[in-house]
Amino acid sequence: MVKRENLFRFENRFFALRFWLMTFVQNIVSIFLGGEKCLCCSKRTVRIPLCKNCLPELDSLGFKETCSVCGRELISEIGICTHCRETPALQSVDAAFSLHCYQLWKKSLLFAWKLEDKRTLSPYFAAIFHRKLESIEKEIGVPLAVVPVPPRKGKIRERGWDQIDELCFYLKHGWNVKILPLLERMSHTQQKKLDRIQRIEGISSSYRLRNEKWLRRKFPVLPEAVVLADDVLTTGSTIEACARELKRLGIKKVFSITLFIVD
Repeated sequence: MVKRENLFRFENRFFALRFWLMTFVQNIVSIFLGGEKCLCCSKRTVRIPLCKNCLPELDSLGFKETCSVCGRELISEIGICTHCRETPALQSVDAAFSLHCYQLWKKSLLFAWKLEDKRTLSPYFAAIFHRKLESIEKEIGVPLAVVPVPPRKGKIRERGWDQIDELCFYLKHGWNVKILPLLERMSHTQQKKLDRIQRIEGISSSYRLRNEKWLRRKFPVLPEAVVLADDVLTTGSTIEACARELKRLGIKKVFSITLFIVD
């Protein structure tokens, strides 16, 4: 028992060291390459493509008035947005939260993170995600584990990393958030290549629980409530498919946090 506890402490220290070392190396490489340019105002920056004047805009915790279903910003006094009134996609999700609209320089920011490998943004995205996670936990009164939306098969092998996987790495080793990798993705197709109808029709069968015997052995006691983590909410089909599988596993409450949402 003592050996196991010592091993656990060693692993925590190892990953904490890896966490700070990774951040330090990313910063040094960025500085060595000449720094970055702010995607909002074009000023020269050092580590990330946001200057100190524009960074507070990224630190905000989302919109003031949101749809009670999907979390989109409301433009009317009705509590449900037009997307959810006309084509409701989120039926298994208890509440969805998004931090920013996917438009203008914020769209460029996500593009830089995902496709240009600006990984110095990872700890900043993890920080605002964690702040929103804490606010939800305070509101509902229970701690929340995070379930990452899994990447398409072969993505990590092709690109060397996945943004949500790295986001969860920082959440786990920077803020001690419990991460539960309960899901796997079956489809190899990139969602950005699908239109709205194809997303809605095809994604429902693209996600499933990992081997249930393995899950029961690895996680004998599952939390009653979890948060799905993803980068962008477009139609809501991905979050809905994942939430449906988690509730089939026996999880009672499923929330979601996405960094951006498409209007």
